[in-house]
Amino acid sequence: MIGKSGKLLVLLYVGFLIVLFLMCSTDLIIKEPEKEIYQISVIVEDVRDDNYSNFRKGMDQAAVEFNADVRLITLYEKLDADQQMEFISREQQDGADALIVVPVDEKEVEDALEDKQVTIPMVILNAGPAESTAAGMITVDYREMGRQVAEQIHQQITVDSPVIVLSEPDGQSIMSRRFLEGAISVLEQEGYSCQIVAAEESHGWKAAMEELRTLPWGQATILAESPELLTEAAGILADDPVFAEWVQGLYGRGSTIPILSELDRELISGICITDEFSRGYFSIYMAMQALEDSGNRLPMVLNSYYIEKQDLRKPEYEKMLFPVE
Repeated sequence: MIGKSGKLLVLLYVGFLIVLFLMCSTDLIIKEPEKEIYQISVIVEDVRDDNYSNFRKGMDQAAVEFNADVRLITLYEKLDADQQMEFISREQQDGADALIVVPVDEKEVEDALEDKQVTIPMVILNAGPAESTAAGMITVDYREMGRQVAEQIHQQITVDSPVIVLSEPDGQSIMSRRFLEGAISVLEQEGYSCQIVAAEESHGWKAAMEELRTLPWGQATILAESPELLTEAAGILADDPVFAEWVQGLYGRGSTIPILSELDRELISGICITDEFSRGYFSIYMAMQALEDSGNRLPMVLNSYYIEKQDLRKPEYEKMLFPVE
């Protein structure tokens, strides 16, 4: 038989076990501080999100680490500045804690910040390294990127080869405009003949490029201002091997899977890339710094790299082009 003192010890022991259980499995006694989940809206200048694949991987990684809920928003019409400003206003009114924007029109976005139309932290991507009231800025020197491609063309292609520059018929993005400014400045300085060509909706790129073949130029070099045009041009060359023989080289920028695939097949001669995963990751990091009032607002400038087929398997580029989340 257990005496009164023994029963008391058993009851105390059972009570102690219950308290331990409650402490370990519930928050009735010790409450863990709730982590606030920040809502971050990312508004790009494009109508498609496949150009932002590695960028999105970087954002998703940062969102997990920093406890953020991230929404990527594309436009209904590419490069529609008015629509982008409407989306910025809408997301702010709907309760977003911070915004990340790839601006169609830098001035409009900057004016909205200066006029206090945007009252939540905003991180701006791809704009020039100028003074800004934004909470953060991540830039790429697209002029330098264009110069890098042009210098490689100069090393590989003789100056008697005309350079056909494929340009968007309905306007250029900030990135495309600066990319071409850098490339054409080098090419013209080196003595190349550059002709900017924009496809008309009535006959498209295939017909536009076919017309160029009739000119008495011999073999031409093609430079595409955007990843979309580079992909389209590579597709035309893949579909028409005879036409491909007329082209000495196809160059541009971008790191989408179709572009990397055509580079591996050598339909694309060379491209300029940047670290899209890092851009996505640090855009969320900057937004979180601003929300916690710990950002320094200094712009981050990402490097660009020129690569060809043989570079795809190099570890430093493979990690950048095919990041593992």
